[in-house]
Amino acid sequence: MSGELEKSLVMVPAWPGQETRSELERQAAAGERARTDYVELARALNADVMDMQYMTEQASPVARLVCRRAGLVLGQVAEGYLRRARYAHIVARADRLGLPLALLYKATGARRDLVLISVWLSRPKKAVFLSRLKVHSHLGAIISYGSVQNAAATDRLGVPRRKLHHALQPVDERFWRPVQAPARNWVVSVGSEARDYPTLARALEGLDVDAHVAVGSSVLRSSGDADAMLGPIVREAAGVTPNCRIHVHQQVRHRQLRDLYARSRFVVVPLHDVEFDAGVTSLTEAMAMGKAVIVTRTRGQADVVRHGETGLYVPPGEPAPLRAAVRHLLDNPDEAERMGWAGRAAVEARHTLDRWVADVAGIVSASPARRVPVPNPPV
Repeated sequence: MSGELEKSLVMVPAWPGQETRSELERQAAAGERARTDYVELARALNADVMDMQYMTEQASPVARLVCRRAGLVLGQVAEGYLRRARYAHIVARADRLGLPLALLYKATGARRDLVLISVWLSRPKKAVFLSRLKVHSHLGAIISYGSVQNAAATDRLGVPRRKLHHALQPVDERFWRPVQAPARNWVVSVGSEARDYPTLARALEGLDVDAHVAVGSSVLRSSGDADAMLGPIVREAAGVTPNCRIHVHQQVRHRQLRDLYARSRFVVVPLHDVEFDAGVTSLTEAMAMGKAVIVTRTRGQADVVRHGETGLYVPPGEPAPLRAAVRHLLDNPDEAERMGWAGRAAVEARHTLDRWVADVAGIVSASPARRVPVPNPPV
């Protein structure tokens, strides 16, 4: 028999110490962590994953040289360019990988079917690839988590609407699920990017509550990064009255984080006013756990929380409204519970991981493909 086997490539940011695809699959199967979106997408697309293991064991000599001389990001871009003929589809799950690779394709007249999964296209150093260099000509599709970024891409960066797709933030609703746990007077806040923890500390001053702040994850590169994030929290917490107790957690594993969510009354996500949907991972995890959420209404946070139904919005940088929202849900536990169950229902309807994988795989498969003949296996 003869035929073709389509093979795809999913490029993800690589870093030393990154867990391998097989290890992520093992941990998810054992219930130690949530399923990983790019691992599930790779399975659906019959794809290799360009992660740290790939760059260490499979990358070309040229790409390894670029890694040594110019860093991992450019090394991965070089590898994606050099290996382009091997794959029917290439998906870059990061702007810093997909945009430079599209530029290389455009400069050399190479393939035009790269698919980019993007977070923050309008950030100035990324926007230049689209607004000035017009690399979208060599992108088959751009998939954004937030509708605000899609609007910016068309209105300000000149990307054709037909190339833009909106796939809501996914969450593994099987792992992040309502769990019976002893009720405690806890609020939980999670994450690092664009977080405004000093405002949270000021908002909690004097409240009789335990605030558990989980800062740090597998993507924090060094203790210096964590220290930079934790410093403002520690300084602000030192000045609050004894009634409020702020507990800081670093490098929290998924099962530990699930336990924090489960024991909380609700979840607070304080944000700086940025244009992308910062905080969306924490929000969807909390909602999947059946927890009400309080979140800063930023320019980019527009697609997940429904005010008064699944949570509460508060203005950026203002402790008083945040404090009022926290007190309101502390004083009205039935309302917090109602919002939590509404959040779980919203996750099941709009944010499941399997739905995201199916949607993204469909977009990738519909993009123009470079089909690569594969020799028949020996009989």
